[in-house]
Amino acid sequence: TDNSGCNSNRPATDLYHKDENITVTPAGGVIFSPNYPKAYPRNLRLSWKLLAPPGNLIHLQFDEQFHLEEPANGKCSYDFVEVEEKSQTNTINWGRWCGQKAPSSLTSKSNMLRIIFNSDDYFVAKPGFKIYYSLLGDANWEAVTELMSDMSANEMPATEVPQTLEDLDRTIATFDTIEQLLQSLSPDTWRQDLDNIYTQTYIYYRSKSYHLASRQNKVDLNRLHDDVKRYSCTPRNYSVNLREELKTTNAVFFPRCLLVKRCGGNCGCGTNNWNTGCTCQPSKTTTKLHEAGPFTTPYKHQQRQRVRWVIDEIFLSHHEMCECACPLQPPR
Repeated sequence: TDNSGCNSNRPATDLYHKDENITVTPAGGVIFSPNYPKAYPRNLRLSWKLLAPPGNLIHLQFDEQFHLEEPANGKCSYDFVEVEEKSQTNTINWGRWCGQKAPSSLTSKSNMLRIIFNSDDYFVAKPGFKIYYSLLGDANWEAVTELMSDMSANEMPATEVPQTLEDLDRTIATFDTIEQLLQSLSPDTWRQDLDNIYTQTYIYYRSKSYHLASRQNKVDLNRLHDDVKRYSCTPRNYSVNLREELKTTNAVFFPRCLLVKRCGGNCGCGTNNWNTGCTCQPSKTTTKLHEAGPFTTPYKHQQRQRVRWVIDEIFLSHHEMCECACPLQPPR
């Protein structure tokens, strides 16, 4: 059964409790709340039992258009969709979801999953939920690699790569975008290579929805690469001991420490040369005013050591921008 949403023309009382068994095939399928993408009916308790052939797993992908009644006190107690996996030895509850955030995709650990949808007698929402299910064969990466090797050039054009993986890794480190990398490695077919990254169907665990989705809804390799460069070495919260920071010996402070922005992180993702001796250092520093109190200064009063408690202003150094400083120029 490919379209497993219940018939919205039936009265709600007929839909109150319904169990359905679905055999998962390589074609996959979809399950959705009644009336999707309109508001679902009240008083429902529906379940779908997905069964794959022995030795296979089941992959679920939730549509981004997802909205059930909002949680109460942080719990999905009223309207919710739930996924569980039962075996002879244990039960895995993958989650119970409601609200407006679509759950992440998941892959079963056995060949059976159960999806449960519940709505109570009060508030409903739209569009409800939609779940794409697909068959995940019992394949490992060696089998996938073997399959890729067997494909013809018309199906999967090969990219010429340097002689070793280490050489290729050093080559990758010199480029900022996947487009630049593919153009360098395979000038004649780089556009086709790029398209194949987002349309490859030989990887079994990709759900049907992944292949139907537009490229804009899939992982952005360039953004991931840019995030590493932007956020690996950044200003972040750092606590400093005021006596040590101000190099003072005639005062104590409360609180003893304050938070400042200091460069932190690492610079280690690149070639071996880039990874040798690189440090995250400030490229722009500023001084900011802080109030620390009480600030105490010892002084003598009537032959006794006294302290004077005041709120005072102190200046601490903050790092506003950071950069990786390396003995050799890092790849850009």
